[in-house]
Amino acid sequence: MTRLGLGMLIGAVMAAGTPALAQRTDCDAEAARIRRAETELPKLDVAPPNDRQIVCITLETNMLFAQRLAAHMKQCPRSPYAKTAGVWSKTGSSYAAQFDNRGCKPTIRGFR
Repeated sequence: MTRLGLGMLIGAVMAAGTPALAQRTDCDAEAARIRRAETELPKLDVAPPNDRQIVCITLETNMLFAQRLAAHMKQCPRSPYAKTAGVWSKTGSSYAAQFDNRGCKPTIRGFR
């Protein structure tokens, strides 16, 4: 094989691996952002039960996080969140039911 042929072969192999590497890097970066966001989520158990606005915002924030995590898992099935995604899916459904039962209205426009 000539030097030119070898160079083309190496270039083709490297180019074929680049999208997977880029996707993995994107998945890792998104997982890190999700990890940070999860630590900042408001806790429903500390929201005053009689303050409908705070409870609704808390529920909505957590529902949107569950949706964000589901979208991440769709793109990155090997994410470190693979083990907890099912729990968040159930939690998100529970929060959505509470959101509807309390008559909450969507107010957060950022992630949608």
